[in-house]
Amino acid sequence: MLHIIALIIAILATSPLAQALEPKTVDSKFRNVIVLTPVDKSGELLLLKDVGMVAFFSRLAADQFAIRWRKSSGSADEFRVAPLSLTQFESAFLTAQAKDEDLAKVYVPDPAQIPAVIGLQMQQGVKAEQARASAQNQPYIFCPDPLIRINITPAAGGTPSTRVPCAFSFTSMALLINRINQEAKTPTVLKAYSLQDMVNFLVEQSGEDAKNLVIATPIEVTNTN
Repeated sequence: MLHIIALIIAILATSPLAQALEPKTVDSKFRNVIVLTPVDKSGELLLLKDVGMVAFFSRLAADQFAIRWRKSSGSADEFRVAPLSLTQFESAFLTAQAKDEDLAKVYVPDPAQIPAVIGLQMQQGVKAEQARASAQNQPYIFCPDPLIRINITPAAGGTPSTRVPCAFSFTSMALLINRINQEAKTPTVLKAYSLQDMVNFLVEQSGEDAKNLVIATPIEVTNTN
């Protein structure tokens, strides 16, 4: 079974099992979250010297990293990346780490989201310096507060479902909240949570909101093969 974050097993071990979603349910929340990771000419995952395994949360993040990488390494080779799900990335990392316990893992957030993350974190009581450092070093997920529950009824019949939306994109969630607030008596606000905070929430909760939470992918691809 795939595990989205290496720490998830430890978290579950210290959390009351009755209060936690099952690991496979937590994994499923990130199965459609697509990231980019370095690959070699044959398309195999590439471990970067002195860095480790890297997951980029946008094409811009990969492009900016590639520029810095070429300068620091002196390499003129093409910097190749390929899309894969975050659960696949984590599974590959755990497999590689079993062979090299010192292997590092790096998440590179989308630079376009950093200003919004800093602003929201400061609204949430985080000091500016800490908010800036955190936003530059880890991806954040934007969620409404209170959470929005969207009821979906299939047009051709079938079982209705409920979705609780969150996303790595500030703009998409801000647009949704603006529409909701046009008719809401109590305004909904947007908050930013680190990826680890989201994992902690999911492994510690067993309620309907956790079960129905859907995280929109930061990278859209038509074919991940």
